[in-house]
Amino acid sequence: MAKAKPRPAAAILLLLISFLAAAAAGGGSDAETTGGGGGMVGVDGTRFVVDDGRPIYFSGFNAYWLMLVASDPARRGKVVAAFRQAADHGLNLARTWAFSDGGDTPLQAAPGVYDEAMFQGLDFVVAEARRHGIYLLLCLTNNFHDFGGKRQYVQWARDAGHRLATDDDFFNSTVVKDYYKNHVKTVLTRVNTLTGVAYKDDPTILGWELMNEPRCDAEPTGAMVQAWVEEMAPYVKSIDGEHLVTAGLEGFYGAGAHESKDLNPWGIYYGTNFVETHRARGVDFATIHLYPDVWLWGSAADAQLAFLRNWTRSHARDADLYLRKPLLVTEYGKFLWEGVAGANRTQRDYFLRLVLDSIYDSAARGGPLVGGAFWQLLDGGMDTLRDGYEIILPEDRLAATIIGNHSRQLAQLSLVTFTGEDVDIEAAALRRRSRRSPHSNRKIRVRSVGGPSDSDSYYTQTQRLLHILLVRFMSLFTSISSLFSSV
Repeated sequence: MAKAKPRPAAAILLLLISFLAAAAAGGGSDAETTGGGGGMVGVDGTRFVVDDGRPIYFSGFNAYWLMLVASDPARRGKVVAAFRQAADHGLNLARTWAFSDGGDTPLQAAPGVYDEAMFQGLDFVVAEARRHGIYLLLCLTNNFHDFGGKRQYVQWARDAGHRLATDDDFFNSTVVKDYYKNHVKTVLTRVNTLTGVAYKDDPTILGWELMNEPRCDAEPTGAMVQAWVEEMAPYVKSIDGEHLVTAGLEGFYGAGAHESKDLNPWGIYYGTNFVETHRARGVDFATIHLYPDVWLWGSAADAQLAFLRNWTRSHARDADLYLRKPLLVTEYGKFLWEGVAGANRTQRDYFLRLVLDSIYDSAARGGPLVGGAFWQLLDGGMDTLRDGYEIILPEDRLAATIIGNHSRQLAQLSLVTFTGEDVDIEAAALRRRSRRSPHSNRKIRVRSVGGPSDSDSYYTQTQRLLHILLVRFMSLFTSISSLFSSV
């Protein structure tokens, strides 16, 4: 199908929005110098904020493969294309691996032994993310054996003569923990060969994830992972006190205080405590993952839908009541079965809308659920990396539209929250929400938290006016786009 040409009115508005966005920046630093979206990200209660105090919400994607592909200079075009397509759809966060332990394509071939070509691939990823205005959440190892993970760390210790019983000894072996700490230090203090900036000083990086999806069969109620996080999060902070840290949890509840085990898939333990672990010193924000069709395999669609809603609501509630920290859905996805792609895509797109609506609704209310990252983004022609969850934005037009609209909506919300103005946010014009008339508008009063005062040096009165005009134009553009799309 030929690419649709932009409507004249829409094209004009896009030019106006681009001009106003540039003017509103007031000549400040661009992505090349300030990182993913305007500076180092911090937390203020249940919000993420950038250096100027502006709240930031994350519309993101997973692409674990970025370093691997970028390690081959001949394939770096795929990395550039992925970041360009993501930026074109307003995405501002990428979650990816900063590890590859042993195996055929190692970053760390043996404890403390690193492959420079692979590291330069990661350098390229950080530099490209910076160039495209996208923050990075970098994960430091894996619970599973893909790309090495805790199994490889334990095997290295065994090869050195240490008697370890299971892969879960990763969490309590002094030798293994020293291996891991060395990796943390090596990555965090790495000086990028392309930018000359140490990773620990680069505002492109949102933060560090200690492990992808930690689980522990050896101690299913969560005590072993809890102790490990309580040791490792402060260790990361001792090297890098600027960036944020999170544990990498999927959200499974354990046996600690304020835990809700009955909400877990099938009501069983997975070796983590959502609340207690995220309360550990050095952990700055909470994470959950969301795969109802996998976690509730064989259950009815209604049961999976109920799980999705309960999972997001319960964790947002707990992040607000017990953590007072931001919450991200750092992985969510729905599997596309071969042979039934049409029906699957319809269900997948419905799933996307539900997840993104829950994020936006929380963020608009001032709640802690303030962003997410779908699994996974690929570029065309990367068939060997397809896993049934992939979204290729140029090829999957409806999913791309849903994601792009959500990104623009969160960006608009950030401006509205910062300026403290009353603005009609016409969510219905962006996404038809369930149980809401497609013609109704919802007026939202967003309180300014940490916004600029009259004496603030961050924004001049002219810049504030431009911000407000930008928001007005975005609302008008949304309404006109919705009108044309319904014709």
